[in-house]
Amino acid sequence: MNVFARNILLVDDHALLQHALKAMLEPILAGGEIICAASAQEAVAALRAGKTFHLVLLDLKLPDSDGLRLMTLLRREVPGVPVAIFSGQDAPIYRQLAREAEADGFLSKSMDPSALVDGVRTLLAGRRFYDDQLERNRGNGSNGESRPRPKLSPKQERVLCCLMEGLSNKEIAQRLDLSERTVKMHLTSVYHVLGVNTRSQAILVGQTLNLSMPPEDA
Repeated sequence: MNVFARNILLVDDHALLQHALKAMLEPILAGGEIICAASAQEAVAALRAGKTFHLVLLDLKLPDSDGLRLMTLLRREVPGVPVAIFSGQDAPIYRQLAREAEADGFLSKSMDPSALVDGVRTLLAGRRFYDDQLERNRGNGSNGESRPRPKLSPKQERVLCCLMEGLSNKEIAQRLDLSERTVKMHLTSVYHVLGVNTRSQAILVGQTLNLSMPPEDA
């Protein structure tokens, strides 16, 4: 048994996001794993199954519960395990509510992948982490300027939208009437623009951009 292994419970009902986070975070878990739950009911069942968890990442919006209300229940199930909010709701009020509920952290789905990984490392080390700390540091000039929105061409946006639907390169080629080689070229350029290295990371960043499929003549 690896005493350094760490397990995370991810409570989020978006399957593609679950897949992307597993690919991004499991390499830092020293042989541990990410268990995914798509609802409050599944989260409680996972905690009661006997597996040891070292961190819970909890979306604010779930099909059967409010995330902050669920956090109270989860803490009764696993006292001492850090519970952090992982949300696409970026308004400051949500961070304030998380702090008032004494969440151990707040991670935004719009964070840079590298910052997200660093935040999870901080939480696994037993320290609190709120992503707006990064923004305050940027505002003070200690970490440079905030990252601008990636500028994708319409063709790149179409490929990324298909990627976020879970389509394979072959299926993207069929959908967009392109060759697979062209799709691979577009994906390479998408990765470069987004500042990522893998398909899963591109999906995760794409989730933050609120894209819609551009028209064919764009």
